[in-house]
Amino acid sequence: MASENDIRKLNAERIELLIECSIQAYNALSETQIAQCAVDKVTAPAGFELIDSWSGVDSLFGREKTVETYGVVFRSRSAPWRYVFAFRGTDSALDMLDDCGVEPQAFVPFESDAPVPDQVRVESGFNDIYRSGNGSVAAMQTQLFALVDQYQHSSQKPSEIYITGHSLGGALCQLFTLDLALSRPEISAENINFASPRVGNKAFVEFYGAHSHHPTLRVVNVHDAVPHLPPTELGFRHHPSAYLIAFHATDILGKMDLKVAHSSDNYQAVIRCATRSGVGSCNNKRLQVAERLTICSELSAQEDH
Repeated sequence: MASENDIRKLNAERIELLIECSIQAYNALSETQIAQCAVDKVTAPAGFELIDSWSGVDSLFGREKTVETYGVVFRSRSAPWRYVFAFRGTDSALDMLDDCGVEPQAFVPFESDAPVPDQVRVESGFNDIYRSGNGSVAAMQTQLFALVDQYQHSSQKPSEIYITGHSLGGALCQLFTLDLALSRPEISAENINFASPRVGNKAFVEFYGAHSHHPTLRVVNVHDAVPHLPPTELGFRHHPSAYLIAFHATDILGKMDLKVAHSSDNYQAVIRCATRSGVGSCNNKRLQVAERLTICSELSAQEDH
C-alpha cells in the first residue's frame, strides 16, 4: 500500500486505539518531575492498563540534556496479551523546522550482530534520543529491550506488540520497530504512527521495508509541516505506507497555523469523524475538537513523500 484516504480499508479500531495511546504518552510527562511518569494523569484506553514507562535524554530540544519520561506501556486486561508501546512527542515539535537533518548517523540495533548496510542513515537528533544515556540513566534503547525481555519471560507473554507515537514519538517508534525486528525477530509487532517526520534516508526506508516484518502505517495530515521534515533535498524519505487525512484551522490563519495542523487532539478528532462518517473520510468544514476550537476537515489530497 502506498497511500490511502478511506479509513474503511484500514483497521480503524486500531488506529483509534493508538492515537489515544499516543495522546496519553504526552500526559505521562509531569510538569514538575519530568523524569517520573505522571501516573495520575494517564488514562488507559478501555480494556488496557498502564503497566510501565521509560525515559530518555532530551538531546534534541532541550538546552540541557535532561532526563524526561518519553513513553508508556499499556497491556490488555485479559489474554491474549496485547502490549502498546506509546512514544511521546514534544511541545516544541515545530523547532524541527530549524533542527532536523543535520549530520545523519548510522543505525545501530540493540543486538550488535544484526547486520545493517553502511549506507543506512538516520536523523541524528532522533537517533541520539533513542540511543543516548546520561551516565546515571540507561539509554532509551536499553530500557525498551529490558521491558520487552521482561514481558517475554513473564506469565503474560505478548501475543502482539503495537508500537505508536505522534510527532517526535512517531520517529522514535519507527527506530524501535526496526530495532525490534532485527534484535528480537521472533516477536510479532505492528506500527501505526502519527505526524511523524522523516526518519532516515532512502537506504533506511528500503532496509526497513526489506527487514522489518512488522506492518507499518503512517497517519498524516497533508497540511502538517512536520511530516515534510527533514527535507528530501537532504536525502530523507518516508516509509511509503500512509493514511492521508486533511485538516486546518478555521480562523484567519487557516492552513498557515502550523500548531493546529500538527495537534494530536486534532488528528484524533478527524480520525473519529472519518470512522463514523459512513463514507470512510471526514468532510466537515467546522469540526469541533474542544469547547472553543473548531477545525476544517476536507477530503485529502496526495502527500509529497
